[in-house]
Amino acid sequence: MGKRQHQGVRFVDIGCTDKIKHCISRFSRLFPGVWGIISTYIRPSEWAAEFGGKKLTKGRKAFKRLPFDCCALSLRPFENPVATPEGIVFDLVNIVPYVRKHKKNPVNGEPLKLKQLKKLTFHKNVAGKYHCPITNKEFSEHTHIVALWTSGNVYAYEAIEELNIKQKNMHDLLTGQAFKRSDIISIQDPHNFSDTRNITSFLHRKKKNEDEEKKVLVKTVSKSGKSTDKKKSGSKKSVPMSRYTSGLCSGSFTSTAMTPVTANQVRPMTKDEIREERYKEMRGKNSTKPAYVQISTSKGNLNVMLYVSKAPRTCHNFLELCKTGYYKGVMFHRLIKKFMIQGGDPTGTGRGGRSAWGKKFKDEIDKSLSHNKRGILSMANSGKDTNGSQFFITFAPAKHLDGKHSIFGEVVGGLHIFQNPFDVPWVPKQIRRQQEEEKKKEEEKRIETTKRSWFSAPAPKMKAVREGVTIGKYMSLKRIKPPKDSDVESKFGALPKKRKKAWGNIGKYF
Repeated sequence: MGKRQHQGVRFVDIGCTDKIKHCISRFSRLFPGVWGIISTYIRPSEWAAEFGGKKLTKGRKAFKRLPFDCCALSLRPFENPVATPEGIVFDLVNIVPYVRKHKKNPVNGEPLKLKQLKKLTFHKNVAGKYHCPITNKEFSEHTHIVALWTSGNVYAYEAIEELNIKQKNMHDLLTGQAFKRSDIISIQDPHNFSDTRNITSFLHRKKKNEDEEKKVLVKTVSKSGKSTDKKKSGSKKSVPMSRYTSGLCSGSFTSTAMTPVTANQVRPMTKDEIREERYKEMRGKNSTKPAYVQISTSKGNLNVMLYVSKAPRTCHNFLELCKTGYYKGVMFHRLIKKFMIQGGDPTGTGRGGRSAWGKKFKDEIDKSLSHNKRGILSMANSGKDTNGSQFFITFAPAKHLDGKHSIFGEVVGGLHIFQNPFDVPWVPKQIRRQQEEEKKKEEEKRIETTKRSWFSAPAPKMKAVREGVTIGKYMSLKRIKPPKDSDVESKFGALPKKRKKAWGNIGKYF
């Protein structure tokens, strides 16, 4: 017994006696419909869901085969079939206008011209169904159908293989026109699950689905509708509806305080959701034009270009703050030499500022943008998704900030004002402290000299006699004379006589 059968055995083979098995078998004969519930085997779906069988991988899409008699563009039965060299069949009425407008294949997106299309000839039987003119077998979804590129006739691959390939007779079975092995194109192969026959992988279907998802469903409020949105004048207004329900049905089911609601209602979209839908439409489109802003400073003007197509939310916040005059009179509170200058905080401390909506908003990180040059305009934050009103402009490349700060523009004019007034020379902290201490000492000396009363004579200014000396620089050595011995003896008594040195070093001990 295999692993699947061993795990799938239920209560019948595990500790059951022969009497129980006999009762179950009799019950199954009497009630065959119930036996499916207590069967001794498991189904493939049960094996996959309950007993650890193989499950569908994430991202796997269902395969929807296009019928062989349908156009790959309109998905409807064709009347004038034409084919591409890859074997994709279209209707002539549908494919000609599409190729003239887009000049590409609607299935795979590759370049396509009208002269690359080949007209196909399908044959029908008496019943009006497509069949092979050689074997007279009707075509179905399990038939391998091929066409000859030289003549355009459609056959079953079985006939081509038996009467042409194996016999080495490379001539059309109806017209006798010669062809090569490469002229055989496959219209339908039941064993080939490629994207050329999968409807879900068609390029024009993908774009259509994306456009439908982007459109916001708008429902007009009716008189009998429960959700109303009226102006002061009383006129009705179209309300954009969200994709989510109001939650009243589930809330009333679990709460006794709420009135019972038996039907789910789609709630209207909030302002944030409406903005996000607009940002999705703007983001990544080349047709979205950039915005330009001029920042006036005390040193000159800065011309800034905003990346609206890359960071629409951040640009919208910046433009709204500029429009309301939020940045008027705000200073650049932070400056780091050869790195950046930061502003946008009305408090001037680096801890204030708010967005145009009064709360923090999410980051907009675009991998195509980088802090790779001078003049990049980016948002300052205190962590992930904490953007407000503060921004900074780089003085040099700073790629270590990529992925952490939202880039939403760059300076395109006026960068010269950063060269002289703002790029001040950097001074170490120790030297700055010494300079501050010297200034304090000079101030104290100035205060001491001005302590005299207003009616007293000014203090005489002393001139230094010896320069470069801190102690005794006001004393003149010419005026000082050494004292005489008689003067010293009169004050301190007789001076001790100097002892004569003896021969050798013995005299120093006597």
